[in-house]
Amino acid sequence: MAKTTFITSHRMRVKKANETIKNLPERISVFDREAYVEFFLLEDIVRLYDYRLKNERAKKVETRAGQLAKDRNIEKFTAIIRIFKSAIEVAWGEITSGNYKAVWKAIREGALMSAAGSLKNLPVLRDMAVELLKELSEEALKATGESGALEESLDDMEAHEANVRKVRGLPSVEEINAVIREVEAAIPDEQPKSKLKPNI
Repeated sequence: MAKTTFITSHRMRVKKANETIKNLPERISVFDREAYVEFFLLEDIVRLYDYRLKNERAKKVETRAGQLAKDRNIEKFTAIIRIFKSAIEVAWGEITSGNYKAVWKAIREGALMSAAGSLKNLPVLRDMAVELLKELSEEALKATGESGALEESLDDMEAHEANVRKVRGLPSVEEINAVIREVEAAIPDEQPKSKLKPNI
């Protein structure tokens, strides 16, 4: 039986991106195509952790200690899935509105691939996901401000950004912060600094 590859290669994701954008009404530059390529990496990571979560839930345990360990892993995997799904929703909102730079600038492809490939790097993956979501959110709000809110008063800016998020179907700042708090609580820092950490 062939081994399933959850984290696909850059080349495979480029191929998928080319197939996705070839029928779009606008031309997408090679740089902006990377937004799709890196977006597909986020989907790969969710698929991998969905698989790990399914296996963990199916695992048979006979002791209280084993059940506690199983429950903890389920909590961790669920938190990782949730934060990456939030990042996917924000990233897709930016892609469909043409703000490709926000996506390819925020996603550190190589470091994410390395962190996702090993369970021992779970705290590192958590930190990278948190930073990714924060950067996507800030970049999205920055683009919103540049496109239409520059002449509004500071008092109106927050309401304007919240309204734009609602219209574009993006999570609110409060929802994003709630997801971040959840994943940070579920996956504490459990290991010394990783070589991947400086890339965040």
